[in-house]
Amino acid sequence: MLNTRNYSAVDPRAFKGHSDFWFMWSEHEERIVRCCYKWLYNDVDKVEDAVAQSCEKAYKAYTNHNDNIENAFAWLCRIAHNTCMDVHRVNTKQQELVNQVTDLPQEFYFADSYSRTLESDLIQTNIYNRLIQQIAHLPADLRQVVEYKFMHDLAYPEIAKKMQLSQENVRKRVQLARQKLSKIREEYHA
Repeated sequence: MLNTRNYSAVDPRAFKGHSDFWFMWSEHEERIVRCCYKWLYNDVDKVEDAVAQSCEKAYKAYTNHNDNIENAFAWLCRIAHNTCMDVHRVNTKQQELVNQVTDLPQEFYFADSYSRTLESDLIQTNIYNRLIQQIAHLPADLRQVVEYKFMHDLAYPEIAKKMQLSQENVRKRVQLARQKLSKIREEYHA
């Protein structure tokens, strides 16, 4: 702590009860941990989380209130018990959701949790740019069909009507254009 005549870099009130709390916590921590093991059925990960949360909650409560604690173990134990019950509630909700999803998988839609990387974005951009170039180099009849089908999202009957072709001819032109353009994708995935 930096002290000058009229200036203090750290307010001493910020540490009010700091050492008192840690003495009290260290005195009862082992018993609190044993209680948490009992309440959380010996699940080590959950116990560690619950003890850490209990310690944090107790510290905040201890430093924020001037109340005199008559039975420190009972007070800490109540905080730990409430924290453990919160952990149970969260786990129960999660398990209910998992059970619901596994019982009725057709009722739920899960978005891909895949996050794109810079490399995949760069590859996609390169593929897109190459695709635009290749579309520009397609013969006019194939390029027109590709524009109608993929850029304007028209159905085959609409394209056939606009181009005055049969639907079969339009499908064949789309197929030929796809074959020529699919080589670009193969270059990047090879």
